[in-house]
Amino acid sequence: MTGRHLFTSESVTEGHQATALSYEPLIGGPLYALEDCNEMARTIAPERKLESLPELRRNFGRVSQRETARLLGLGHTTVNRWYGEMGLKYHKFTCDESFFDTWTEESAYVLGYTFTDGNVQCNPTKSRWGLTITASEKDSAHLERIRQLLKITKPLLYASKTRSYRMIIANRPLAEKLVRLGVVPHKSLIVEFPQVPQRYIKHFMRGVIDGDGSVFFFDRPRSPYFSIRIYSGSRKFLIGARKAIMDETGINAKVREVHKNAYVLDYSCSRAERLGRWLYDDSHIFLERKHEQYAIMQARRGV
Repeated sequence: MTGRHLFTSESVTEGHQATALSYEPLIGGPLYALEDCNEMARTIAPERKLESLPELRRNFGRVSQRETARLLGLGHTTVNRWYGEMGLKYHKFTCDESFFDTWTEESAYVLGYTFTDGNVQCNPTKSRWGLTITASEKDSAHLERIRQLLKITKPLLYASKTRSYRMIIANRPLAEKLVRLGVVPHKSLIVEFPQVPQRYIKHFMRGVIDGDGSVFFFDRPRSPYFSIRIYSGSRKFLIGARKAIMDETGINAKVREVHKNAYVLDYSCSRAERLGRWLYDDSHIFLERKHEQYAIMQARRGV
């Protein structure tokens, strides 16, 4: 039986930084295919490779290797190897590994945001450790602010297919710290509400709402009202959030199941307005487009 499988040699992890060196396209490099597990033969035409090199160079350090491979219809390991042939090399990215060591408004907020929109990878078997946070295109400036707070040296990566940005850092101490704080891998349906110092609860909750909640003022002529909702696939997490808010503000609400593995904690009208004041007054970090809805409500109420 004859098979054809592309072989590549070098690999680069997501946790490394791009540095452009001299550009020397190597067209005739050995791209091989396996024949009867022994014989080697070329699988990618030199013309195809030559056509791909300008796009590779444009995307380097701006678009992830996997996204670049998808756009060009190539394997990501092939893209990685061609980068090496072009003299484009990677150096290790860094971040502030101590960011979550001390409770502050910023660390509590980013932790809440990570609980909802973040993904932590902790795989000792494959030696993969890291944090990924994804945001829609319209929220890229906010994700950039979080990247700067964490002092992550890797720039945001853009995915044209989903029109979203990703903040990625491969860092074991940071990932292990987040797991200890409760951001477990594959958390969507099992995550529980963490232990947060009382004075930082509102900042944590604001991060949660900005990550996976909604803030909206329905400015209707006859019956305008304000709404704050928190969504999660984990009922336990929302029950914990409801208790934390109740303990701090006295505002109660119900956790409702909207469909399978999807729950919502819903505050509306006067309860939402009280909750908004607690969340936003004397606060300095928030998603602008959601805070704007609170500001519109305050202006409409003449506050």
